[in-house]
Amino acid sequence: MRSNQQGQVVIIVAVILMVTLFFLAVIIDGARLMVERQELKRAADAAAKAGLVVVGDRMVTQVIQAQTAEASVTVTPTPGGITPGVTPTATSTSGEFFDWLDDDHRATLVAPPMQTLVAAQSVGYAEMNGLGPSNPLVLEFDVAFPYQYDPGGQHLKIHVRIQRKVTVMFASLLGIEEGVLSEESKQSIPQR
Repeated sequence: MRSNQQGQVVIIVAVILMVTLFFLAVIIDGARLMVERQELKRAADAAAKAGLVVVGDRMVTQVIQAQTAEASVTVTPTPGGITPGVTPTATSTSGEFFDWLDDDHRATLVAPPMQTLVAAQSVGYAEMNGLGPSNPLVLEFDVAFPYQYDPGGQHLKIHVRIQRKVTVMFASLLGIEEGVLSEESKQSIPQR
């Protein structure tokens, strides 16, 4: 009777060991996929924000050009003809940044040349993070700018979506070799 009980203990220990190893494998794969998903999300966020930097730079350039065009400086000679005095003329537009952007400025921010620049900047940042279109594991990389555009809206939006193939190490025991992770980022910048 004693050897029969020892045989049962060996079987129970073997089953417990198999179940423990299975749960350990699931935990390792799950943690790895979570880390990869976070990496994908950070890359999508960085790509979207990099695209909006181009838009922000263009806005600043447009505002500076508008302010420079409207500002005028009158040079008046000082008595004795030495250094001329400068009299700045106040501009008619308020000091608010977005008040300087008119509809023509906003139209250039969403025109095809700007769309190309924004997409190129977004792709460049994704490439620097190793998750751009040239990565063979990246299945899909989309940049949509302007995203859900409303000419009278308060914001310009960008949408970046990245799909990546991942290898699931221990899930091959269940017949699953690869999976697909997908992340997206929607970012915006004020235009009014």
